[in-house]
Amino acid sequence: MIDVIIVQLLILVGSLIVLAFSSHYTIKAIEKLIELTGLSEMSAGFILLATLTSVPEIIVALFAILQGEAGISVGDILGSNVFNIGAVLGLLGILGYLKTCCTNLLTELTDILLITSLIPLLLVIFKVSNPIVGAILLATFMINTYFMAKKRLPAVESNGIVAPPKRKVLPKVVVMLLLALLGVIVGARLVVTSGLELASLLGAPPILLGAKIIAIGTSLPELTTDFSAVRRGRVHLAIGGIIGSNLTNLTLVLGLVLLASPFAVDTTVFTELLPFLLITTVIFWRFLTRGGISKIGGLLLLASYLLFQAFV
Repeated sequence: MIDVIIVQLLILVGSLIVLAFSSHYTIKAIEKLIELTGLSEMSAGFILLATLTSVPEIIVALFAILQGEAGISVGDILGSNVFNIGAVLGLLGILGYLKTCCTNLLTELTDILLITSLIPLLLVIFKVSNPIVGAILLATFMINTYFMAKKRLPAVESNGIVAPPKRKVLPKVVVMLLLALLGVIVGARLVVTSGLELASLLGAPPILLGAKIIAIGTSLPELTTDFSAVRRGRVHLAIGGIIGSNLTNLTLVLGLVLLASPFAVDTTVFTELLPFLLITTVIFWRFLTRGGISKIGGLLLLASYLLFQAFV
């Protein structure tokens, strides 16, 4: 029994590493494609990047639905959002990167994120059926995409580097993208399989395993890309990526899960996960709308994530 648990745990850890690295290179490859095609200057490019940072959650959701265990995906989605704000932005705040980061666009996005985070409460408080909430979330995603597509984002500086000819670069980027996507698919498949096996062996609900363990692996791309962005002075890009990723997780991914597997998700578990999602989002919203996240704000965010791991 113990040997089987150790083997499955090693498979889970290895597959999370594969998933994280493959997702990171997938995002990098598509960022390059966006740059080569000129989309990086428009908010459509921003929307696409926000969706791409949710690639791990989308692939995990797909395999979880196919295996009839949508709960592991719901846990992954909500857990990823708590990790992104509580752990990633909390650490960036503690390190002093987010003291003065507020812009009108980020404030609007944070307001939307806060409102969107309240929608799953319909499942708990008003007992609204899963398909209806799923449809509302997907409609929210489409509305957000429409309004964001009408906005323009500042162009990213090239730092004086002359880009190589597109014809020479494009094939390499496409090959890198295909290999990275293959890694994402294989990693996600192993994550779901080993995660379900561990949940069965340990007697743990799949949704909680997804929230506490798998969510960390699917959020590692955000962690690595955000720290890379702030070191290059692109603080707004880092925060915008987190907000966009969380919005996509809550609207597109969770909406699809609730529509595709309406009877496979136990809504009672939402009562354990949603409070921490709302706490971290409210703390983030409070500090950002007042200019930025101080070191105290970063500590509060990180503490909320640690409490999430301790009590869920």
